[in-house]
Amino acid sequence: MKKALLGAAAGLLALSLAACGGPTSTGVGSSGAPGPDALHDAKGVTEITFWHGLGGANGEALDKLIAQFNSENEGSIKVDSSFQGSYADLLAKYTAGLRDDSTPTVLLAGDIASGYLHDVQRSVSPERMAAANPDDLNLDEIRAAGTNYYSSNGELFAVPLNMSTPVLWVNTDLLAAAGVDPQADLSTLDDMAAAAKKVTATTGVAGLVEPFDGWWFEQLTAASGNVYCAKDNGRGKTGQATSISLTKPAQIAAFKTVADLYTSGAGLDVGVDGNAALTAFTAGQVGMMFNSSGAAGGISAAKVPFGYTAVPYPISGDKTVAGPVVGGSAMWLSSTATDAQKVAGWKLESFLASAQAQEPFAQATGYIPVNTAVDTSSTRTSYLQENPLAKVFVDQVDDAPKTDVTAGCLSGAMTAIRAAVVPQMQAAFTGSISLDDALENAEQAANKAIDQYREQLG
Repeated sequence: MKKALLGAAAGLLALSLAACGGPTSTGVGSSGAPGPDALHDAKGVTEITFWHGLGGANGEALDKLIAQFNSENEGSIKVDSSFQGSYADLLAKYTAGLRDDSTPTVLLAGDIASGYLHDVQRSVSPERMAAANPDDLNLDEIRAAGTNYYSSNGELFAVPLNMSTPVLWVNTDLLAAAGVDPQADLSTLDDMAAAAKKVTATTGVAGLVEPFDGWWFEQLTAASGNVYCAKDNGRGKTGQATSISLTKPAQIAAFKTVADLYTSGAGLDVGVDGNAALTAFTAGQVGMMFNSSGAAGGISAAKVPFGYTAVPYPISGDKTVAGPVVGGSAMWLSSTATDAQKVAGWKLESFLASAQAQEPFAQATGYIPVNTAVDTSSTRTSYLQENPLAKVFVDQVDDAPKTDVTAGCLSGAMTAIRAAVVPQMQAAFTGSISLDDALENAEQAANKAIDQYREQLG
């Protein structure tokens, strides 16, 4: 099962649909949204399950919030929270559970799973739950970038818990040594590339490192002002994504700008591992790094002996539509739970996404708070003054246009799409094949994966 998941999400969906009898026509579960009476009228304590894939310090921060929720709801609701391993492991177990309705009341799944979970039709609409339970989560407080990512055809299908954003990390000492002003404008892809080449030409150190992970090619696409998949990134009235495009002129230009850094020797190849890129940066082996805002903790813990900062992800397209795509995870409420469990699960989601929970969670993990009510907190203001990079992250998320481009591609075949794209792009960036051939090969392989997925979906 895990091998099927990692190889192609389409195979997992086929198993799920065979077990479930196929999806309905909407993006949420067929069950209605019960109101508070369902929980009030339940006898005894309503027990619910919560599965997640957050480990380490992030998991500890989440566990603390779960314990707080259980304490505040003692005698009414009890949450059994369990870490299920990586997001891939989590989704594999969830898919297996679809066969016998052993899925959790609330599932916290990574962003890449959104298309798949949307398609299997086992979740209740957050909008319906919010309407039926007006004293709980106010969806208007959810940060717009989160609602943009976790929506399709204008309807929110999951509640974000944590968000990250891609940024450009800069070794300011290396840039200064290369004669590049550490305060130089790096807001465009061309600006970044020029600085990277100067670092290498002057110091002999690589100018840029980025993981060759699929997320970064999607970011280059969004920053060029193009959707990654047709039509409307799979989010409009036309429904599912039918294909991807890697060959639009602005998209090709963005890929070429970064590929040229690597083929010229100004880029440091660390493969697909984001941690390897982080290690190279903290060791002072590179001038700049494309990495997530989530790298802040690792850089801080490394106690690097040089000055550094983070600046917004460089844009190459029209800034009215182009921008970065958020990462993170979101909560999905099971449509097969009892009505009492649904309301209890919704209360859990409401708490975890509340300003009360998001402020300490963001400070403990470095994630961007999903609830905008946090922004008015005096303690949050003080935190941002003491941690200016955190303000860079949240400002980027808030300032990016909320368009289909910045929503990212919604497809249940995303795992297979990335598996098709990454090796081809890696070959182009290392000079093994031409960029044009890599893009054509990747596009064909990814579209074949989408076709297979759609055939199994029916």
